Amino acid sequence: MSRALEYATPPEWVRLVERRPLELLSDHAHNELKAASTAQAWLLKRPEASALVVRLARVAAEETEHFDRVVRLLYGRGGALLPLDTNPYADALLARSAATRKDRFLDRMVVAALIEARSCERFELLAAHLADAELRALYAGLVESEQGHRALFLDLVREHFEPAVAEARIAELFRLEGEVMAALPFAYRMHSGLVGAEALA
Repeated sequence: MSRALEYATPPEWVRLVERRPLELLSDHAHNELKAASTAQAWLLKRPEASALVVRLARVAAEETEHFDRVVRLLYGRGGALLPLDTNPYADALLARSAATRKDRFLDRMVVAALIEARSCERFELLAAHLADAELRALYAGLVESEQGHRALFLDLVREHFEPAVAEARIAELFRLEGEVMAALPFAYRMHSGLVGAEALA
């Protein structure tokens, strides 16, 4: 069962972030590396679950390959991998995670799916609207993988939790994600919002 994001990013977001493509690439590279390390951490916590380990290992490998692809392009354009900064988007979503261990696992999986879904939406926009042909090709080439990761994390939620519990929490966190994104300020990063962007017009 697919679920649409509650907040749709308008195309003007692309027209803003493309002004500083190296900053966007640096942020993107950090996101890919974080996604890889998160998948690795999860599989190490459940080494007895062989099917889970294999699936998460594949995610980690793909995210690491994406990091390599993005950072090579970044360096090839004379950019640098900027110091790791806080991620207001991910932090806001994780702040809503449940307190108990079992429910936190559910929430972290849904949040991971949301991050992949939002990344996919942004990649599709960038592939469609960027003026830079090389960057358009980069993002177009990542869409299918992001879609697969989104689907995997939601599948894992549905496999590990009762259907009514899983679907209710998925719906709630998708709603909250829309509220978070609508309230985020603009920045030259993959998961920024548009609050305050009018000053840059």
